[in-house]
Amino acid sequence: MDQIQAYLAIYPDWEERILFDERLPYFFSPAFVKPRHEKYVLSVSFDGTGKHVRQLDATEDNDEEKRTYMAEYIENKTGWYDLQANWQHTALEGGIFHSSPMAKLLLLATLKFASRDAYGMGVEYEGGRPGWDDANNGLVGMLGSGMPETYELVVLLRYIRSALHRFDRDLSVPVELVDLINSINKALKTLSSERGDERNKTESLGSEVPSSFFKYWDEVATARELVSWNISVCCT
Repeated sequence: MDQIQAYLAIYPDWEERILFDERLPYFFSPAFVKPRHEKYVLSVSFDGTGKHVRQLDATEDNDEEKRTYMAEYIENKTGWYDLQANWQHTALEGGIFHSSPMAKLLLLATLKFASRDAYGMGVEYEGGRPGWDDANNGLVGMLGSGMPETYELVVLLRYIRSALHRFDRDLSVPVELVDLINSINKALKTLSSERGDERNKTESLGSEVPSSFFKYWDEVATARELVSWNISVCCT
């Protein structure tokens, strides 16, 4: 949002063109975040009296299928990857996949929204280094999450809603994003109905995550993992 606001401060009349008419590629990387069944472990608690869930080695930097795919674009003369290896390709035509900046902003916002913790508050830390702040590196292993990222998400969502309303343009997005949004909306409807029943029992959140919150978190996290897997395997 800082980049967008800085740009529009100089070129405010280009906002619609930049958001909807330009086309941007998607970075293709062999790095990925592991699904929960691979990164969640039980380890001895700090006081040694029991065990607790931790998140260890959450990221992997060597997806063999992606490396094999990228190897198709190695230059024989230099032995280096051609530039095309760094961009997502379509499954049918084989060309570099592009979409509008607005579509990419919506994708970013959706992924962050789907990455909130079980309380629906902070965005989960699972990338290894939250904000590249060494003092917080341990939060990843403790299943930590960050409220500053959630506040940033609110700003981004408000901007997306405002721009879509002001310009009233059609928006083409990757089909995987549509699947994820549909899964989130379905889980939100279920959460809304179940929370109504829980509020009749208690008005405050205790130290334990309410069952409806946990169910929503599990369903959305599963949908996010499935979408990520399909993208990495199918390259659509």
